[in-house]
Amino acid sequence: MAKPRILVPISLQFSIRYLLRTGLLEKMGEFCEPVVMLAWQDAGLEQELASVSEVHSLTRSRWGARYEQTRGILNTWHQNRYASPSTPIRERRSNLDRSFKERVKRKLRLSMRELSTLLPGSLEKHQAEERSLLWTDTNAHEVKRNVKRLNLDGVFSLTPFIPDEELTVRVCGEEGLPSCAAILSFDNLTTRPWIPMLFDSYLLWNRHNAEQLRRGYPEAADRPVTIVGSPQFDFYWDKRYITDEAEWRKSLGLPGGRPVVLFGGGYFSCAPHEPQFLAHLDEAIERGQIPGKPVVLFRRHPVDPMGRWEPILKQAKNVVHDDPWEFRNPILGHTNILDEDIAKLASTLYHTVAHVNVASTLSLDGAIVDRPQIGPAYDESAGGKYHQAAFECYEQEHFLPILNSGGLAVARSREALVTALGEAIRNPGEKQEGRKRIVREICTFDDGRCTARVAEAVEAFVCNRVSMSAAQTAQTS
Repeated sequence: MAKPRILVPISLQFSIRYLLRTGLLEKMGEFCEPVVMLAWQDAGLEQELASVSEVHSLTRSRWGARYEQTRGILNTWHQNRYASPSTPIRERRSNLDRSFKERVKRKLRLSMRELSTLLPGSLEKHQAEERSLLWTDTNAHEVKRNVKRLNLDGVFSLTPFIPDEELTVRVCGEEGLPSCAAILSFDNLTTRPWIPMLFDSYLLWNRHNAEQLRRGYPEAADRPVTIVGSPQFDFYWDKRYITDEAEWRKSLGLPGGRPVVLFGGGYFSCAPHEPQFLAHLDEAIERGQIPGKPVVLFRRHPVDPMGRWEPILKQAKNVVHDDPWEFRNPILGHTNILDEDIAKLASTLYHTVAHVNVASTLSLDGAIVDRPQIGPAYDESAGGKYHQAAFECYEQEHFLPILNSGGLAVARSREALVTALGEAIRNPGEKQEGRKRIVREICTFDDGRCTARVAEAVEAFVCNRVSMSAAQTAQTS
């Protein structure tokens, strides 16, 4: 009997790490036939994927103006229904870079969207219009033709909030194919737009995500949810990914004899003023204010523009710059993450004495390897435009368990940042229990077996939901 054919869209580089580098796709091949649709062209990556799956190109989505408008209305409705504290935080932060006129226009537009869903029957009208426009004002019919050719039995999605992937899995759902979503990251439910596709089952990182799913998507209340943790962290329990420290230092051009502090840069919209933190650390080291005269290893965010960091890096005397991997595609986010890239990150986490970042997922990576975590939360530039927004980054819903864990030192000033780093170097075990709490609250599991959990959950989905659907189809045909 032929194995069920399960569609696996790949829209983002992090999905490569989750699916291919963990060995998940290979494990899936034991009980189904993975059919990958890749969002970008990369001959080497396609060849790798072809060794464990069938490979096709993911169709780019195209939305017309009317569909965009209707989706905007429904996304505003969704955000209001969700009532996540993350939404007003992001709105206040983005307003800081808008003129007064732009703020007023945006406020009016959002208010009009909200009002348009409050009249009796209006929400249902917008929802029906969205379903109709899906087929008349997007290229859904083209996507449907491409999907039909693949003779699929089900779909497994990691990032159904990315437009290209969303449209493909949505069409699969409209065709009645069984569906399973393993939401890629712990912030995706509360920080991403409305996901119109309801999946038959969900795989999530933790109990907080499960509550967020039920609250934000009450229509999914009867859908099974499995807590699986995150496979992307499994590498840190595998010593094969930790290189010798001397070799690691040499590969990154780091001097010997000085402790290394990791500074993980974030995405520019989170903290536009973030480069000042790197400058403050460099100045403090130069003045001898931090014990051991450490060197700072600056690791750029994979999709953050380099331009905002260059003025600081040109002047810094105690900073070494490292990109997370070679950017092999001009479109940031469309890159093949290699085993060597993962080994570099794992080794960096282990061989650095403390980690500094602004409300980043790197706080989880660092907590897993038990290194002190420091979060700058201030703005000392003229006027302090981002001062309050800097702290609110840590008050976003997905990050609150980390903020409240006791495992993160939040620095509200330059002096506090320097003091926190000094204390971390002198007494690295001080917040150890809090870091363990971060892992329990967000990652759920601390055994390096999350890939196996996902594989087991997907196998259960295939054996139960997909097989049942196939049997019902056979009976009616």
